[in-house]
Amino acid sequence: MKNKKFVLYVALAASLGACSNDNEPQSSPVPDGRTALTVQGEIGTKGASASRAIDTDWGYNDKIGVFMVYSGNGAGLTQENICGGADNKCYVTTGGDGNFKPDGAETEGDNTNIIYFPVVGAVDFYAYYPFISPLTDYTYPLNVTVQSSQEAIDFMYAGKVEGCTKENPKVGFKFVHKLSKLVLVISPGDGLNTADLKNLSITVGDQPIKATFNLSNGTLACGADKSDVTLLTTESGTLSEAILLPDAAKSRVLTFDLNNGNDEPFTWTMDKTLDAGSKYMYEVKLHRTRAEIIGATINDWTKVNGGEVDAQ
Repeated sequence: MKNKKFVLYVALAASLGACSNDNEPQSSPVPDGRTALTVQGEIGTKGASASRAIDTDWGYNDKIGVFMVYSGNGAGLTQENICGGADNKCYVTTGGDGNFKPDGAETEGDNTNIIYFPVVGAVDFYAYYPFISPLTDYTYPLNVTVQSSQEAIDFMYAGKVEGCTKENPKVGFKFVHKLSKLVLVISPGDGLNTADLKNLSITVGDQPIKATFNLSNGTLACGADKSDVTLLTTESGTLSEAILLPDAAKSRVLTFDLNNGNDEPFTWTMDKTLDAGSKYMYEVKLHRTRAEIIGATINDWTKVNGGEVDAQ
């Protein structure tokens, strides 16, 4: 996927029905002249994942965090620059259709997540996924040790959208993946059959597992902690995947274990760095004593062809 981005259209309805159609959520001015935010997401489609199609599709009840700050002062995302109390407000798409609304009560007066544009003046927006609370110093903590819920660690960032006003009601949030993804499509080779893959486990060794992401300037800082990471593998053993922290190391060792009590685990060395926003896809044929890589591509979640690699 070439520079794949997620686009959220944030529509501010200046009056009932404005900037919307019959199928879109609508917002109306409240008595003091403020107007509530309406968030609509448009996302393309792509192939299936071992969990949900997290590459390009929203899932049921996916939540994003949104900030609104004063514009034009160079202060960025700081507590002092937050406008209208819009500090890490949670918006949710209950149907997974990209239509977002403030999480919580349906009644405006009872929902503290609703963001209102100021009556006058310009504002900037920041957004990220998935939502967490609380945040410390506008940094997002990342930990990829546990892979069982891919959507929970598939961190995306929308950056800053500047100079938004009531007179310019549509704001586009362009979300991009900030971590790396490894996908293995697995088939049985010599001496194995499909039943032999059902207990397969795969680990990637000595990976950075913790980092922080600065939501104000969009930078990622990896910590010193490293560990083996166990990939999320389907029950059939034919698809395995992991979301990993970007890593400048030019190689990493993957271990394949059939867990059958007979065969020793065997390894393969992946000879690529892990770049932010890239998805590394390999077709793996497992033989009784080795793993054969029969195809490799990198998708920008940038596409290059890879060669064949044997692991013994």
